[in-house]
Amino acid sequence: MDPELIDHTGLCRASICSAAEIRAIRRQLAASETELAATLRWLEAIKDPTRFKLVYLLWRYQRLCVCDLANVLGVTSSAVSQHLRRLKDLQLVATSRVKQTIFYSLDNADFVAFFERLNGSSDDGAGRELRAAGA
Repeated sequence: MDPELIDHTGLCRASICSAAEIRAIRRQLAASETELAATLRWLEAIKDPTRFKLVYLLWRYQRLCVCDLANVLGVTSSAVSQHLRRLKDLQLVATSRVKQTIFYSLDNADFVAFFERLNGSSDDGAGRELRAAGA
């Protein structure tokens, strides 16, 4: 920033906000640290392209097993399991067992809402329709 635009208090002279408004914004930012930390953890979790796709598939189709996820993504079941373990450690996915098959699903409503906003859309039910059609 141009040093000529900084006043004696260290604030930008071109700033639209007053010093009091800046202090209030700083307090609000400090009060949001927990939420911001959670968002940062979520972004870290899905920065890997494979994990992002796994989350997308679980969001879209509600519940899938490792084998189906591996087949769709064209990667090994072992690779999918490692990524799912990371997501489970972050409490973003849950498992359920039907006989010998373990299914994964998203398990954090706040994360699901965040992911929907990130994608600029919400679930249109296409996954449920596909599953109901037996595809």
